[in-house]
Amino acid sequence: MKKILIIAFGVTVAFSATAQTQKFGHIDSDALMELMPEKAKAEKDMEAFAKEFQGALEAMAKEYEAKVADYQSKEKDMTALVKQTKVKEITDLERRIQEFQGQAQGEIQKKEQELLAPIVEKARKAIDAVATEKGYTYVFDNSSGVLLFAKDSENIIADVKVKLGL
Repeated sequence: MKKILIIAFGVTVAFSATAQTQKFGHIDSDALMELMPEKAKAEKDMEAFAKEFQGALEAMAKEYEAKVADYQSKEKDMTALVKQTKVKEITDLERRIQEFQGQAQGEIQKKEQELLAPIVEKARKAIDAVATEKGYTYVFDNSSGVLLFAKDSENIIADVKVKLGL
């Protein structure tokens, strides 16, 4: 029984010593990304990419408005078959607009990921390098709202900025 207590005490002391040598840091990765010039360029590229879709969508909206206005102005003089055909044209255009919006959103998100991936990777490598150089056991990202308390951790954003040349 004494051997078990001694072993348990030894494990507890060893575990406690290990926990005391761990070094914790934190960083606001969103703030870091905003400091990187590549992020501003990616945002400009995204705006230009989205404008192309916006122009096409505006043209479709004008066409839709014109068809609806034409239908409303001539509706009382139309035969049932013509009304049915015009309503189908309008609903088909509505469906095409909705499909286009969905596809455009998907393309924009895909492009955003494509543009941001190398920037995120660059930031991640700098964070990893600083954490390794400075001997951090863990680095938490407090931009995600997960970090609730950081008394014994160090903010490493200054070191990462130096690593990135910012």
